[in-house]
Amino acid sequence: MVRLARLGYFMGLSRTGPPALFTSESAVEARLDRSEWQRVYEECFPRVFRALVAAGARPDEAEDALHDAFEKALTRQDEIVRPEGWLFVVGLRRWRSHRIRSAIFAPLSILQHTTEMNGEGTELLSEMRRLPLRQRQVLAARYLVGLSQDETAAALGIARGTVAAHTTQGLAKLRKRLEVR
Repeated sequence: MVRLARLGYFMGLSRTGPPALFTSESAVEARLDRSEWQRVYEECFPRVFRALVAAGARPDEAEDALHDAFEKALTRQDEIVRPEGWLFVVGLRRWRSHRIRSAIFAPLSILQHTTEMNGEGTELLSEMRRLPLRQRQVLAARYLVGLSQDETAAALGIARGTVAAHTTQGLAKLRKRLEVR
C-alpha cells in the first residue's frame, strides 16, 4: 500500500483517485488559448471520437457531441488538466442527452406530420397538447416511446415519484376530457 501511494505521489496521482479533469478558478491564467486548443483538437479528436463510437454513438452523433464538447471547452473559465478525459466525459454526456431527447420526441414529430390519423387519434393528440408541458412529456415518454418510469425519470431529470404523479394526473385529465365528447 505504501509503495502504491509513493508511486501515485511520483506520478502526480492523489491517494483518493485520479487527478481532477479541471482545476479551480485560481488557474484562470493557465488555461489554454485557441491555438493550444487547435493542437489538442488535432491530437485528441481521433481517440475521443473512437471512444464515443465504441460507447455506442453513431459516427455522426459522436462527431456532433465531440464538437459540442470542444465548443464548451473554449468557453470554460478554469483550466482543464486532462483535456482528453474531460472531452470524453462531456461528449458522452452530450451524446446521451441528445439520444434520450430524440427517443422521446421523435414519435411526436412523426404524429404531427401524419395525415392518415383517424378521428380518435387526432382528438387524443389535440387533448394531449392541452396538458401542461411536463405531463405531456411524461405521457409521451411512457406511452408513445414506451419508456419505464425509471427511464422516463432519468430522461427528463425528475424523480420517479414525479413521473408517477404526472402520469396519473395527465391520464385522469385525458379520460375526463375524452369522456365528455
